Amino acid sequence: MAEERSSSADLKPFSDKYFKTFLKWSFPPLICAVCFFFQSVMLHMTTVKYVLLHDKSPLHDDLGHELFKKETVAMKVLDALSVAPPLLVIVGILLLRDARLWAKVFFSNAILFVLKGLFDWMTVLPDSIGFGACKERLGDEPLKYLERMGQLSGTEYFSALLELELYGVGKVRPVRYCADMLMSGHTFVTVLYMLALADLVRRITILMPPIPRVIWRISMGIFAALCVGADLYLIVKTRFHYTVDIVMAIGITLLIYTNAGMALLAQWYASDGKRNSAEADIVWLPAILIPFCCLHGYYSVREMEDQQVADLQANNESSTWQWLTETFKTSSEESLSPEQANRCRAMEVRRQPQRVRLKSRDRSDSDGMPHRYRQGKDHADPAVPNTSPNQWNLIRLKCLPVSSSIEMH
Repeated sequence: MAEERSSSADLKPFSDKYFKTFLKWSFPPLICAVCFFFQSVMLHMTTVKYVLLHDKSPLHDDLGHELFKKETVAMKVLDALSVAPPLLVIVGILLLRDARLWAKVFFSNAILFVLKGLFDWMTVLPDSIGFGACKERLGDEPLKYLERMGQLSGTEYFSALLELELYGVGKVRPVRYCADMLMSGHTFVTVLYMLALADLVRRITILMPPIPRVIWRISMGIFAALCVGADLYLIVKTRFHYTVDIVMAIGITLLIYTNAGMALLAQWYASDGKRNSAEADIVWLPAILIPFCCLHGYYSVREMEDQQVADLQANNESSTWQWLTETFKTSSEESLSPEQANRCRAMEVRRQPQRVRLKSRDRSDSDGMPHRYRQGKDHADPAVPNTSPNQWNLIRLKCLPVSSSIEMH
């Protein structure tokens, strides 16, 4: 009996560990699924607004539509192109157990779902394929249901909307959308997961010798360009979106995926909520990020305190910054933290041996003016090496309440 209790006690930490790991890896896809549901709700609301429009004719003078002749492509082909990259990325991340990239790609996708739903609902653009093709896509029964929804309001409207999302209309489930133009969902899904796949390949090839590493990365770039190019070409050829929808999707996806805030969020989540983890928060700038392609590579992001930012600003030797430090001296004194107070006390101790030497040097000055505080000139403090004049001015202001004996001229 005692052995059974001890064995169950030994298994409990083991089971808790795997349960926490399961929750950690399940949360990002769950958030992404919730945001996709939100997007679906907003797009069906957009479709209702589009059905009620008087003028449903598509917009003219589209660059992509003028360059490529219209052709019919099965919707299954476009869906397959959008599904293949996520599957590759998910399998690759799970094999390498890269929780940072797992969180980054799903959180990015969640934000894109929310943005697409909001953009389409805020500004309804006529469907690029025309209302006739849109009716065929929806079907007669869902179209009549959406028209009836347009006559409802309040709780009746939202009840009908919830029923549409959960149960569909008749035998049609799920019900597709119309006028879901801004941004192209197929495009941002393809671009996002191709970026994640390229990011994954780059991290794997770091361990390779230089020549195989370059070959793999170039091959990955060509593969990603072909997949994204095929998706864009088919979307424009079928008039599934306007050109602006595609360009907008590419730009916003690049900005979100390469955003420093997204990198911080992904690293924070992967390190179990630790803001200052051992691994730096990694930001990857791909070569496709025009006009910053010449800066492509990996960068680290670290959190900085206000005092560190102020010290860096003081390095600029700006007279305006010096004037600001003098102007806001009172607020600086009030905001002195215990850590800064301890640093100021230590600085005052370091300054004591310098005082006798400084006073004798000031007395020997021919014009009677203290050498270190001549009017119109700033000098770095010898007690604090490697500080610029403006840095020392800022430190003196910060340390004034603690070290009142520090001379201010």
